[in-house]
Amino acid sequence: MSSILSLCVPALGATTPLILGRVDAVLCKTRFEKTRDSVQIALAEVLNNVIEHGYRHAYAGSVAVNLSDENGVLRIMVTDWGHAYPDHAVPDSTLPDPTEMSEGGYGWFLIKTLMTDVTYERQLGANHLSLRLAV
Repeated sequence: MSSILSLCVPALGATTPLILGRVDAVLCKTRFEKTRDSVQIALAEVLNNVIEHGYRHAYAGSVAVNLSDENGVLRIMVTDWGHAYPDHAVPDSTLPDPTEMSEGGYGWFLIKTLMTDVTYERQLGANHLSLRLAV
């Protein structure tokens, strides 16, 4: 496994474009260049969830994003120290009913559709979400 990018920044809406920009710039220089669109959408959804749900009712928090190459599989590890995921599991990814005109509920569906594998675990007060994308 070789590390491609590692960063830890405040979990704020204003930092999301900076994170996505750094990730995109790095992917342009790797064998994962063709995965950029999928990674951008999935990672934006994850970061939005961390900010809105993980750190709800908190003044501020941090999020760490690590990209690595695992023998041709892109692994994106997102770590935060916010609230645990509901039921300590990746939320349901069922496609919401579009006739209900809901603005939310599509995030996990998109993440799980775009990624090859999504796993979550809570350890020592931290959320560890692993996204894997085979190319």
